[in-house]
Amino acid sequence: MINVHEYYDKMADVSDATRQAIESLELARKNIQEALIAINGVRKQGDATISFVSNVTTNDVHRNLLFLELLLNQTFGLVQSSVFRELLELTNYNSGGEEEF
Repeated sequence: MINVHEYYDKMADVSDATRQAIESLELARKNIQEALIAINGVRKQGDATISFVSNVTTNDVHRNLLFLELLLNQTFGLVQSSVFRELLELTNYNSGGEEEF
Protein backbone atom coordinates (compact mmCIF):
# COMPACT_ATOMS: atom_id res chain seq x y z
CA MET A 1 0.00 0.00 0.00
CA ILE A 2 1.34 3.41 -0.92
CA ASN A 3 1.67 6.14 1.65
CA VAL A 4 -0.26 9.41 1.61
CA HIS A 5 2.62 11.42 0.14
CA GLU A 6 2.98 9.05 -2.81
CA TYR A 7 -0.77 9.19 -3.36
CA TYR A 8 -0.81 12.99 -3.49
CA ASP A 9 2.26 13.01 -5.73
CA LYS A 10 0.45 10.70 -8.15
CA MET A 11 -2.69 12.87 -8.00
CA ALA A 12 -0.54 15.94 -8.73
CA ASP A 13 0.90 14.10 -11.76
CA VAL A 14 -2.61 13.23 -12.98
CA SER A 15 -3.76 16.81 -12.48
CA ASP A 16 -0.77 18.21 -14.36
CA ALA A 17 -1.14 15.73 -17.22
CA THR A 18 -4.84 16.56 -17.50
CA ARG A 19 -4.10 20.28 -17.64
CA GLN A 20 -1.50 19.71 -20.37
CA ALA A 21 -3.94 17.55 -22.34
CA ILE A 22 -6.65 20.22 -22.18
CA GLU A 23 -4.17 22.88 -23.28
CA SER A 24 -3.15 20.62 -26.18
CA LEU A 25 -6.80 20.21 -27.19
CA GLU A 26 -7.28 23.96 -27.20
CA LEU A 27 -4.13 24.45 -29.29
CA ALA A 28 -5.22 21.73 -31.73
CA ARG A 29 -8.63 23.39 -32.14
CA LYS A 30 -6.96 26.73 -32.85
CA ASN A 31 -4.59 25.18 -35.39
CA ILE A 32 -7.42 23.36 -37.16
CA GLN A 33 -9.39 26.62 -37.39
CA GLU A 34 -6.37 28.32 -38.96
CA ALA A 35 -5.87 25.40 -41.37
CA LEU A 36 -9.55 25.53 -42.38
CA ILE A 37 -9.23 29.23 -43.17
CA ALA A 38 -6.11 28.55 -45.25
CA ILE A 39 -7.60 25.59 -47.15
CA ASN A 40 -10.81 27.52 -47.86
CA GLY A 41 -8.70 30.18 -49.58
CA VAL A 42 -7.06 27.52 -51.75
CA ARG A 43 -10.35 25.74 -52.49
CA LYS A 44 -11.74 28.89 -54.12
CA GLN A 45 -9.40 28.15 -57.02
CA GLY A 46 -11.03 24.75 -57.54
CA ASP A 47 -10.40 21.18 -56.45
CA ALA A 48 -6.76 20.48 -57.21
CA THR A 49 -4.14 18.09 -55.88
CA ILE A 50 -2.03 19.60 -53.15
CA SER A 51 1.27 18.19 -54.43
CA PHE A 52 2.74 16.46 -57.42
CA VAL A 53 3.58 13.39 -55.35
CA SER A 54 0.10 12.73 -53.99
CA ASN A 55 -3.45 12.40 -55.28
CA VAL A 56 -4.85 14.20 -52.22
CA THR A 57 -7.01 17.13 -53.26
CA THR A 58 -7.93 20.32 -51.48
CA ASN A 59 -11.44 18.93 -50.96
CA ASP A 60 -9.94 15.84 -49.30
CA VAL A 61 -7.92 18.04 -46.95
CA HIS A 62 -10.96 20.18 -46.20
CA ARG A 63 -13.09 17.10 -45.42
CA ASN A 64 -10.38 15.67 -43.13
CA LEU A 65 -9.98 18.98 -41.30
CA LEU A 66 -13.75 19.17 -40.77
CA PHE A 67 -13.69 15.62 -39.39
CA LEU A 68 -10.85 16.51 -37.00
CA GLU A 69 -12.70 19.64 -35.92
CA LEU A 70 -15.82 17.58 -35.20
CA LEU A 71 -13.81 15.03 -33.24
CA LEU A 72 -12.08 17.74 -31.21
CA ASN A 73 -15.37 19.53 -30.55
CA GLN A 74 -16.87 16.30 -29.23
CA THR A 75 -13.82 15.67 -27.06
CA PHE A 76 -13.78 19.25 -25.84
CA GLY A 77 -17.50 18.99 -25.08
CA LEU A 78 -16.70 16.06 -22.82
CA VAL A 79 -13.94 18.05 -21.13
CA GLN A 80 -16.43 20.85 -20.42
CA SER A 81 -19.08 18.53 -18.97
CA SER A 82 -19.97 18.75 -15.28
CA VAL A 83 -19.06 15.09 -14.66
CA PHE A 84 -15.58 15.58 -16.10
CA ARG A 85 -15.17 18.79 -14.07
CA GLU A 86 -16.10 16.89 -10.93
CA LEU A 87 -13.49 14.24 -11.74
CA LEU A 88 -10.90 16.98 -12.29
CA GLU A 89 -11.66 18.42 -8.89
CA LEU A 90 -11.01 15.02 -7.34
CA THR A 91 -7.56 14.81 -8.92
CA ASN A 92 -6.67 18.51 -8.75
CA TYR A 93 -3.96 18.60 -6.13
CA ASN A 94 -1.90 21.75 -6.12
CA SER A 95 1.01 22.38 -3.85
CA GLY A 96 1.43 25.90 -5.29
CA GLY A 97 -0.94 28.64 -6.40
CA GLU A 98 -4.47 28.28 -7.63
CA GLU A 99 -4.84 26.75 -11.07
CA GLU A 100 -8.19 26.50 -12.80
CA PHE A 101 -8.98 24.10 -15.61
